[in-house]
Amino acid sequence: MIKLHKLTTGYSSKGASKEISSALDLSIEKGTLVGILGSNGIGKSTLLKTIAGFEIPLIGSVQIDENLVHEMSPMDRAQCMSVVLTERKLSGDLLGIEVIRLGRQPYTNWIGSQAKEDDQLVSKIIAQLNIGQLAEQTLKTMSDGEIQKILLGRALAQDTAIVLLDEPSSHLDLYNKALLFQQIKQRVKEDQKTILFTSHDLNTAIQICDKIILLVKDRWEYGTPDELIQKGVFQSVFPKETVGFDPLQKQFRICV
Repeated sequence: MIKLHKLTTGYSSKGASKEISSALDLSIEKGTLVGILGSNGIGKSTLLKTIAGFEIPLIGSVQIDENLVHEMSPMDRAQCMSVVLTERKLSGDLLGIEVIRLGRQPYTNWIGSQAKEDDQLVSKIIAQLNIGQLAEQTLKTMSDGEIQKILLGRALAQDTAIVLLDEPSSHLDLYNKALLFQQIKQRVKEDQKTILFTSHDLNTAIQICDKIILLVKDRWEYGTPDELIQKGVFQSVFPKETVGFDPLQKQFRICV
């Protein structure tokens, strides 16, 4: 279980603090697909990075199974959650399979040697994600969307109970986006993984998520898509004269 206890995210600089989202108090059960949604600049990525332990909370805490994330060692965090951010710091000369194998680093010996079981897991993930054609290609020959699939493979190879994804579908067309989220849903259902992802694509997230953390200016909401629709909170995400929400169709529409 992930527990956010009175969590306020943001930044501290020169003795001053800038709050981005405040007083989040909620629990996320194992085997749940959670979308972190909201408009641009609302703090979705900052919240994800705070949950991952990369950013320090201004107030409150993040707990995983009663352990405070920000008191865990990097190795302990790496063995309980994997993270894919939008920033990529990988050599373009690496093969796809080499990147996926990097996910096994928290478990390898001091010289980084991988056992037969590690190779079997990597092969299984390549098959599950249907990315065999990318395994022997270098990153520099791949599109942004293909690299995104390889990075998801690396996260799954880390074999953690929790997976955090920052804008996983941002470079994908509609077909590949649907395929990616089908694969993510399968890992939640079949492997009981807890997966959190940020997204600008609210319509897709409403269709696929078990729960949603919706960040709106000066507040937040948490619940199933239907619960949030019934509360009428989606209507306040964007100016209603520009983007409206249709609760019957469960989707946002551009007002033209």
